[in-house]
Amino acid sequence: MHDIWNPWHGCVKCSEGCQNCYMYFLDRVHGRNGSEIYRTRAGFNYPLQKYKNGAYKIQSGELIRVCMTSDFFLEEADEWRDEAWDIMKNALM
Repeated sequence: MHDIWNPWHGCVKCSEGCQNCYMYFLDRVHGRNGSEIYRTRAGFNYPLQKYKNGAYKIQSGELIRVCMTSDFFLEEADEWRDEAWDIMKNALM
């Protein structure tokens, strides 16, 4: 496991299982609203980012956790999802 990719942040509480959500807890600690869903600026293209020497920050074959601070299939993220799928496809090449 290499790292975490959060192309968007925030979530919608939709079940009892969401009652003790860690993301909501951390956002509250940092004075943020966990229900505010937004595309991350610096992190959206993370799988395609390179170091100064040209090497990808995430090497081929490495596993990453996706959407640890959200849900990949949120309706609110519909407008960004196709681009995220494209990033995943390009990262595999």
